[in-house]
Amino acid sequence: MSAIYPSELCVDDTLPTTDRFTVCSVNGKVGMGVRSKLRFIRGTLVAKFTGHLSNTILQHTLQASPHTHLHDPYFVGLLTHSCAPNCALDMQRLEILALTDVEADQLLTIDYAATEDVLHRQFACGCGSPACRKWITGRREPVNEAGHAYLAGLASKKVRSLIGRVRRSAR
Repeated sequence: MSAIYPSELCVDDTLPTTDRFTVCSVNGKVGMGVRSKLRFIRGTLVAKFTGHLSNTILQHTLQASPHTHLHDPYFVGLLTHSCAPNCALDMQRLEILALTDVEADQLLTIDYAATEDVLHRQFACGCGSPACRKWITGRREPVNEAGHAYLAGLASKKVRSLIGRVRRSAR
């Protein structure tokens, strides 16, 4: 059993360890993520987390209050986004809870808009969920220019695909 956090952040023995979780590369687009080595039942505690408080939004920060962010580039800050997440964060208790059953070897996912008013960087979503929003923003920020262009491109692709299907079926 080995700690995931550096020793200066290991404040108690309830923090995640390598016997329960693997910090790993997800793919070339997403970067790092966290996989569970255990099964967690919906509604149960998955893990506790920690970090450094900051008033700055960084890549691996999570919003604790309107002007306070928790920087954690070791564990919870690496959770992958999904529009249909399997976990939720309790930023008051610094806990991760299972929204669905989480199987062993499954990535832990959260919806970034559930905790963040403004993201460090908006991005195109590839979560594959039927509920996918396609472009991810914080809950209180509008889609930026890049997002509008991306979404417009998706819409025009969809129209071209529909036209192609209509033409093929008319033959």
